[in-house]
Amino acid sequence: MTETQLPYCDLIFKSSHAILVMKPNTAITLEIASEITNHLETYYKKRNFIFITHRKYPHEIDLNVYKGRILKNMIGFAIVSENPEEMKRALQEQPLWNEAFTFFKELSEAEIWARSFFE
Repeated sequence: MTETQLPYCDLIFKSSHAILVMKPNTAITLEIASEITNHLETYYKKRNFIFITHRKYPHEIDLNVYKGRILKNMIGFAIVSENPEEMKRALQEQPLWNEAFTFFKELSEAEIWARSFFE
């Protein structure tokens, strides 16, 4: 496991999946999404992985990030939150993603799901 701390988020890299935790009062802009993608590309290179966003804190998301550079080896996407508003937003995000996409209330459930792709 490797962890990278950026001014606006923490990124945790595991063998099968990455976990993104945005910090309070931040937003995912096209520029920030590009920087996160660069970190994912550097760590996973060409290996397949699942991306988990653990939404502990409310933050804005520019939905245009789904039109940006998406790594071909990112084969799944999970959103984790206990906030019902995040579930509503996930329903807006899901049609923008072409691979496996799901929502969990617990991070441990999302990690089990991510590892199941590689067992």
